[in-house]
Amino acid sequence: MKNILLTTTSLVMAAGVANAEVSWSGTATAGMARSGKVAGVTAGGTTVNLDSIILDVNVAVELADEYTLDLASGSTAAEIAAFIATHRAYAVAGAAGTANVATSHAKVVTALDAVSANLAALTSLDTAAVATGDFETYSEVNATVSGSVTTDTGVVISASMSVDAGTGYDFADDDGFDAAKTNGVALDNVSIDMGTMGKITIDQNAVTHLVDGDDDASADVLYTNTLGSLTFSGAMDLSTDVDDNAVKAAAAVITHSGGVASAASFTLTSAAVAAVAADVQWSAKVSMPVSGGTAYVAMDEEGGNAFGASTSLSGVGISFDSKLEALEEGLSMDRSNTVGLTYALGSTTLGATWNSIEDGDQWGISAAYAADGLTISASTDEGSDWSVSGSMALGGGASVVGGVNYTEDAYLGVSFAF
Repeated sequence: MKNILLTTTSLVMAAGVANAEVSWSGTATAGMARSGKVAGVTAGGTTVNLDSIILDVNVAVELADEYTLDLASGSTAAEIAAFIATHRAYAVAGAAGTANVATSHAKVVTALDAVSANLAALTSLDTAAVATGDFETYSEVNATVSGSVTTDTGVVISASMSVDAGTGYDFADDDGFDAAKTNGVALDNVSIDMGTMGKITIDQNAVTHLVDGDDDASADVLYTNTLGSLTFSGAMDLSTDVDDNAVKAAAAVITHSGGVASAASFTLTSAAVAAVAADVQWSAKVSMPVSGGTAYVAMDEEGGNAFGASTSLSGVGISFDSKLEALEEGLSMDRSNTVGLTYALGSTTLGATWNSIEDGDQWGISAAYAADGLTISASTDEGSDWSVSGSMALGGGASVVGGVNYTEDAYLGVSFAF
């Protein structure tokens, strides 16, 4: 980190400041990497809620068996679209035949086209699968410049700015490559430290809420203070508060009225609905030391709440967290309860977690090794989402880094801090 002491007559005259301190620091990374494959996703858990679709035109006997088609409830929009395409091609060909047969086929084409039109709203929301990408190079420099002044009353006012240049690669969050920067300068935050009266941080739309960081995207102001052994934090969103706009993702519903298939017999009863996070205007958190560890309680305006604690017992680290987000509280959904364990064996640390929500990823295990400049970490979970990464120190703050995971994300490069 570099520190520069600035003293200017204008600064002293304008704010009564004796001096201003400016510091800067950063990191640089470069190497080669690839983005892993991404499985296709059906938006909002979209399914078609039908016991069956019967396309029985009941006009020509010879067509009854051909178009009595059962499609099980729970079929995805993509599955139904493929089903329709196959049978529509057959019906179009049949419509060129003799009178009765052609009429029957034509009605089937009409019915299938009606279903296709209703499904268009669903398939447009689906995310297609993405294959593993090719290896590409990346190189990026991130720097942060911070400045602070101390007023005559002892209040410290600080501001920081970040500069980001190049194309980066983020393996830890499974984000892959980011775009090359055309304007990589951004204001980080401005803070006012009032000592015993607390600290205010202003960072528009970038302050994470204290129960669920996804709520309302972000807040604008964070207040923190230490009161004896208690630490208090409060986040506030200053934009217009819109209550009760939280929405859970919902499946689309297509119904068939029964009888002879026709355009009017298929109806998109309700379209797929994307999830909308709760509009939380404020959230607060209190943490405190307990029995050799820490505990916390958090809540927000929309009824979201969380609590937890962590400590160590006979060398085993134990943590417990329980959270009910604002959206889940409004829909009377179950709380998410997580238990975590860690244990150090010399240079190796073992970890395990378990969560009460049955989502196919209830448990996870991990191991990490660190000694003589070498670090290796590996993890997996119930859904086989495994990851292995490591680094080797080269001296002078530089390291060789690399990793691979279950999606075939992979990278190898160097990084250093300055």
